[in-house]
Amino acid sequence: MKGIITGMLVAIFLLSACTPGAGEGGLLSLRQVLSMNPDADYVELKNGEVYTHGTEWIEEKSLTKAKKITTVEKGMASDLPAGTILYESEEIPAILIAEYEEIEKRYHLAMGE
Repeated sequence: MKGIITGMLVAIFLLSACTPGAGEGGLLSLRQVLSMNPDADYVELKNGEVYTHGTEWIEEKSLTKAKKITTVEKGMASDLPAGTILYESEEIPAILIAEYEEIEKRYHLAMGE
């Protein structure tokens, strides 16, 4: 009986340590994003969600800024200056709109496929 419980605990521990990645579905961590593209233009929110810039179809969409999500702090983003304001997109909440110095950039939630 003790062996079965130990085996179950080990299995639960191992399975809980698995995080999805490319080809697995689910949200990607910053480490996973950078392992696929070391030069990625990214923003990592305090909750661990990672958003990346550079997807053409996002630029072609007509999107409206909704609520302010946060202001970028030093170390949160690869290519955005501190003080950049991030807004959620009204039409597609998984897209953030970044605004700074009259420049607008769009970032989408990094997810495995």
